[in-house]
Amino acid sequence: MKNKVKNMKRIIITLSLMILLLGCCYATDSTVKINGAEFEIPSQYQGGEFNGNEYELDNTFSIRCVDDNVANAIGLWASESEFSEDLNINNHPVRHFCQYNKYVEGNHSHAYFLSGKSVYEIAWTGKEINSAVEKLINNTPKSEIDDDAFYDALDISLDIYKEQRKDRLNKEAEYNYLEAKYQTQSHQDSHDDTRFKQILYTYYLNR
Repeated sequence: MKNKVKNMKRIIITLSLMILLLGCCYATDSTVKINGAEFEIPSQYQGGEFNGNEYELDNTFSIRCVDDNVANAIGLWASESEFSEDLNINNHPVRHFCQYNKYVEGNHSHAYFLSGKSVYEIAWTGKEINSAVEKLINNTPKSEIDDDAFYDALDISLDIYKEQRKDRLNKEAEYNYLEAKYQTQSHQDSHDDTRFKQILYTYYLNR
């Protein structure tokens, strides 16, 4: 009897956890929920894949939450964008970047916006924020953070990205220099040569 009660408790706990997890992320044919925000996917963007934190349709459209790494998410597009603008869509501060993308042979946009206290990214082909993207942003929970604070945070994230990139480039340059210097010396033991390169790679590129 006691074992039956314990098993029932375990089943109830397991089901409760499953319900909580499903409340954080789920997907139907036309709706995805990512980190508390629900997105009704427009018909032209349906048919993509959903992994719990990101919805993606080929190279043409995607939605994801970037709370875990805003600097890397925004860094590349902000650094190389040909156009950017700040705007507000129904109490959601938005920063929109656009640049030409050779893979889609056209303009590609990325919009970063606040919903609740989370930062989301929507990417799509095109230069303008079209009505479908605007509706997606408009229908999410309103931002709980001040617009200026959001834009300042994005600026700081971009600075962090640039510093990280600069630091990595410096490490790569140092690695290339030491590798070239080492190769000018005479080494007969190939095992020793391989080991030396492994040490360089581990120390300079992964520290």
